[in-house]
Amino acid sequence: MRVSRRLISFLFFVSFLFSCTNTYNSYSYSGYALGTKFTIIYNSVKPLKNLESITDSIFFDLNKSLSTYIPSSDISKINKGNNLIEVDDNFINVFNKSKLIWNNTQGYFDPTAGILTNAYGLGPNTIPKYSVNVDSIMSFIGFEKVSLNNRSVELNKGMYLDFNAIAKGYCVDLLSKSLKANNISNHLIEIGGEMYASGINIITNSRWKVGISDPLIPENTKQKIFLKNKALASSGNYRKFLIDPQTGVRIVHTINPNNGSANQTNVLATSVIANNCMTADAYATAFMAMPLDKSISLINENKSLDVMIIYSDSNNKIQTYYSSGFKKLIFD
Repeated sequence: MRVSRRLISFLFFVSFLFSCTNTYNSYSYSGYALGTKFTIIYNSVKPLKNLESITDSIFFDLNKSLSTYIPSSDISKINKGNNLIEVDDNFINVFNKSKLIWNNTQGYFDPTAGILTNAYGLGPNTIPKYSVNVDSIMSFIGFEKVSLNNRSVELNKGMYLDFNAIAKGYCVDLLSKSLKANNISNHLIEIGGEMYASGINIITNSRWKVGISDPLIPENTKQKIFLKNKALASSGNYRKFLIDPQTGVRIVHTINPNNGSANQTNVLATSVIANNCMTADAYATAFMAMPLDKSISLINENKSLDVMIIYSDSNNKIQTYYSSGFKKLIFD
């Protein structure tokens, strides 16, 4: 009997010692990359010492491959007509996912629409224009005209590739993958509004809690939701737009690649929850360009997506569409 008590006491001591030496803390790391702010929150027994080098390496590789803002990047060289570039795995992953979503959205998500973005003065190093000859541009639009073979991109002369509508989401996924590889399984990563929540917040013993900005008053929160092992991406025409000084028409940053228009639509903002941030990012952009009824139809067909769409109705009143799965994640 004494032996049993000693054994129990010893096991209790070991258990207590183990719990004390494995207390989880919350750590945060933030900075600027890809033209925006990023934040990483993670739960760990001790801080990850090489987190800065991990993030710097990922940002460097993505910029070198996919940044249209850097003249020496692979995608910039391809857009200038260099067909000798051998693209890396990051480029291939983003290209293939873009091709899939381009097909699923009937062309409303189109990485070749960047030439339209630049024509309207909404891209990098461009001058705002309020009148655009769309007919002369549309022959250079269409992702079906672009192919990838053995790491070589075949792009027609005059066309322009731009993966900015999916690259931030992909970067979030890469950061999450790297944290998991370093045994940091509970974390929340956000880059310019696109985010991924892995595991739970151990400190509060609950799912991660995140807020979505109000499209009319961006500094306010429109909705608060729970996330666990899911990504969230949002898009809205309140973020980038131009006002024609002559007509007063708002030219929004989301462009319809099927007809080249960049006019005010009734869709104000979209938020998409998906299994990975690359997918959420691309669909959030597509649903901004798609007619509302087409978006809802696609959402009903794709059960892996949970979506919120804020729009103005025929009476100019603000309405919100929620998929059934999205509603279940809302909290007060």
